[in-house]
Amino acid sequence: MSTTIAPSVSANLVANRLRREFHIDGIVQGVGFRPFVYGLALRHGLAGYVLNDANGVTIGAEGSAEQLASFARELRELAPPLSRIDHFSERELPLAHDPDFDGQFHGQFRIKASQQQSAATVAISPDQGMCEACARDVVNPNDRHHRYPFTNCTHCGPRYTIIRRLPYDRPHTAMAGFAMCPRCAAAYENPLDRRYHAQPVSCPECGPHLSWRNGRGDALAEREDALQAAARALQAGAMIAVKGMGGYHLICDAHNEQSVARLRTLKRRARKPLAVMMGSLAEAKLHVTGCEAEWTLLASQARPITLLRKRKNDDRPSESQLTTAPLAEGIAPGIPYLGAMLPYTPLHQLLLDACA
Repeated sequence: MSTTIAPSVSANLVANRLRREFHIDGIVQGVGFRPFVYGLALRHGLAGYVLNDANGVTIGAEGSAEQLASFARELRELAPPLSRIDHFSERELPLAHDPDFDGQFHGQFRIKASQQQSAATVAISPDQGMCEACARDVVNPNDRHHRYPFTNCTHCGPRYTIIRRLPYDRPHTAMAGFAMCPRCAAAYENPLDRRYHAQPVSCPECGPHLSWRNGRGDALAEREDALQAAARALQAGAMIAVKGMGGYHLICDAHNEQSVARLRTLKRRARKPLAVMMGSLAEAKLHVTGCEAEWTLLASQARPITLLRKRKNDDRPSESQLTTAPLAEGIAPGIPYLGAMLPYTPLHQLLLDACA
């Protein structure tokens, strides 16, 4: 599949046109690099193409020397925030007949289908925490992703977790078995949409959904009912396993001393501190203190576990000021620090909200 859109002005009709091929290695797949290149080429009035291969991204571009120089500079300076350029090379191409360019010199630039190669060296982006735009979609009743726990886009969501082989394209991921509905397909194929070629793109109509299962694997509830069943179990003191981005993890109510003690027993983790997922930055500040750099790190898209100092007894909000119960002392006994984290997927955010 390829996408072609011609700009309204044929800015590259110049006598001194040149052709160049650029190759970029690094984290350049699954991070919105091709639509970035596409938009950049349109702004500079270049003809040509961009494609993924097993070693990174290859770009063929035709235009004036000035256009190509500006294009090359901005490729490196304005690259998407989740990308990482490890190696950048360019070479001249002859202006002889070439099906990738001929017939396109009036300003057309294409995103070509990925090339298959036997040896793969491209770096794959790690899984990415939920972006702000997707977080807004999940809480917007008018958006088709409203309350969808697997909402993602080019700027967030699973990468490494779902890939099976290179290059990083949907048929090579765990999403291969989910056929996109017309609306998701339209977003996936539109280079100007933030879900363009986001390989896990899906919605409640066409994507995976939640399932609530017992210890034997029997399905007890699906979709929204599964979410509410999990929330009720946590509120009742149970411990559950959540399968999500990055694999499985065990969770329990961090306010419940008995639940925390049971988690320690099952994990054979007598005293080693446990991390706590907070519903928001404001909630975290009720339990721990930090400097501005620490709060920025905690709220960053990577959503890391951030070691912060516990509030002292005389510095803690009164119970009337707390929006939730105090945390269990058994989470990090005998030490002044607490590992805090914020929800990194829509599923975590929905589950925390359901338990509030």
